[in-house]
Amino acid sequence: MNRKVNYQEKIDLTLEELKTLLSQQKSLINRQKIQTLYWLKTGYSQSVTDVALRLGVHRTTVHRWLKQYSEEGLKKLLEIRLRPGRPRVIPPEVIRGIEHKLNQETTGFKSYKEIEKWVEENYQISLKYQTLHHQVRYRLQAKLKTPRRSSIKKNPLEETEFKKNSKIS
Repeated sequence: MNRKVNYQEKIDLTLEELKTLLSQQKSLINRQKIQTLYWLKTGYSQSVTDVALRLGVHRTTVHRWLKQYSEEGLKKLLEIRLRPGRPRVIPPEVIRGIEHKLNQETTGFKSYKEIEKWVEENYQISLKYQTLHHQVRYRLQAKLKTPRRSSIKKNPLEETEFKKNSKIS
């Protein structure tokens, strides 16, 4: 049962309105939605499947857009909904404080436990080590400023002699 739908009649916007809307869109998803309406209005694409192939989305997605447009209108179609989610454990001002402290040349943190104590003292927030480590290491992409390990038994005179004769310096 191949049922043809005349989308040119269902879309009540003019081609000029669709063109201006298309040029005004900043998000890719809204641009694709307006592009769908434009292609169906002009007859460039005859079916939902054709539009879906051209846009690189699934046909049910295009069908859902068209259903939303016909039932709720253009304003609801172009509305970008924010996804609900759990708020971050570490407030933004604490993150900025840690980032500022890490970017200072003279002072830094030697361990994540030290960062944990610093946050506790300055912001009165108790954080798990794992949470803090993930934020600093992966989200801020920072590494702690720790010196290289050095042997206790090394001779300082031999070290200076080595540095003098080294080709690197």
